[in-house]
Amino acid sequence: MTTVTERQHSNYLDDFKNLLGADQVLSEGRKISRYLRDFSWYSPILENALADTSVDAVVRPGSIDELTAVVALAARHRVPITLRGAGTGNYGQSLPLEQGIVVDIKGVSGILELSEGRVSVLPGTVMKSIETAANAAGQELAVMPSTYRVATASGFISGGSGGLGASAHGDLWSNNILAVELITVEETPRTIRLEGDDVNLVLHMYGTVGVLTRIEMRLVPMHTYEANLVTFDDFDQCCQFGWELVDSDIHARLASLQQAPIGSMMTPISHEIPDGAHVALVWSDVDHARALSELAEVYSGTVKPWPQGATHITQFPYSHTILWSRKAEPDSSWLQCEYATGDKERFLEQVHAVTERYNGVFLQHIEINTTPSGQVRCMGIPPLVNLSDHEASLDELIAYCTGLGISLLNPHSYVVEEGGFVGDTGRMLALKQDVDPFGILNPGKLGKSFFSSRATTVAAADRDMRAPEQLSKD
Repeated sequence: MTTVTERQHSNYLDDFKNLLGADQVLSEGRKISRYLRDFSWYSPILENALADTSVDAVVRPGSIDELTAVVALAARHRVPITLRGAGTGNYGQSLPLEQGIVVDIKGVSGILELSEGRVSVLPGTVMKSIETAANAAGQELAVMPSTYRVATASGFISGGSGGLGASAHGDLWSNNILAVELITVEETPRTIRLEGDDVNLVLHMYGTVGVLTRIEMRLVPMHTYEANLVTFDDFDQCCQFGWELVDSDIHARLASLQQAPIGSMMTPISHEIPDGAHVALVWSDVDHARALSELAEVYSGTVKPWPQGATHITQFPYSHTILWSRKAEPDSSWLQCEYATGDKERFLEQVHAVTERYNGVFLQHIEINTTPSGQVRCMGIPPLVNLSDHEASLDELIAYCTGLGISLLNPHSYVVEEGGFVGDTGRMLALKQDVDPFGILNPGKLGKSFFSSRATTVAAADRDMRAPEQLSKD
């Protein structure tokens, strides 16, 4: 790990204080500690690997000009720099691996332009504020994270992949990010604009390829939604319902399937889910309520309105499910996978096989989405419970699933390529070299093998089990 004294100037923090003001450069341990946590503790492996993360300081620019000046200064001193939004990531995307500075971009926020089908924003803009502005114009975001209340625009596209709306419009790679502008990490930063397929070069790249300064997202016509629970006695029927829901004319912004006993772990709504029942969390257009009930009836499902006064439905799907499962089973883990796309029968075969082999261990949680070509895509984010020897058991489980044709992503790694990189590796690396010639932008996350073993483990009782929205109030 590089130390301050080994760098070009030992007093580099004074330069940042002169640039931004001393109150915008945090170096005292208590003040920066919250910037050294995210939701990578969902993984026992990452929790160990990132236990000793530290930085020299956190800097907080308040405009694009200040952000550009910060980047230029970091390049001049060759100091490692890691960009951070709300810190809602699950893989340590914004936790630095080398001593340096973290740049909090939340102060660089605002909506630049909004027109039919498009909104342009600054990197630190909270997704909820973008959605609110779009709604005022009769539109909504095509896709946004389940943590949209606190997540930032640049954090979402750098560390996320899909979320609310993906059931109807696909993920980030489905032309939902129309363009980005970024600056290079040089002493005199340049601005580069990416459009079309070139945008893919920075999606889900953990902020390793350029510093984003402008993000242009796709908007679609606004719908009025209602939340429902649809319960089933049989998980195969639950899966058939979810598939047909997304493949129908019913407009659903969310179709999240939760195999028992996951529903019982979601304490704010568990009283509405019968013992042993499986549940689909559905957020769909109110005008399609009758069609939803008719489809549920086909698969022996029972539609129930969302419990009055309960936590909003968006606080349960995607990675929120892992939060609820870890609250219920603190020693549990999780996995990410993709079942057969566009092949319903093969998908059901895979679901059935996993249930038979890992009943009560691999708790299937499936987000039903679409692909750009309109096929049904089933993304698994399952809690894993009762794994006696976690790493060895995980290897065996992964091998079994791969044998079934289930694609596995690794949520237990902070390395981009192991966490689901989608794109042209050669072009991405060429862009990385161009925009970060000194290799100081979030180093260690790209093009390296995974970590060596660590000794420190955080006890379950010491974990902060609050949701991202709750942590943002600190």
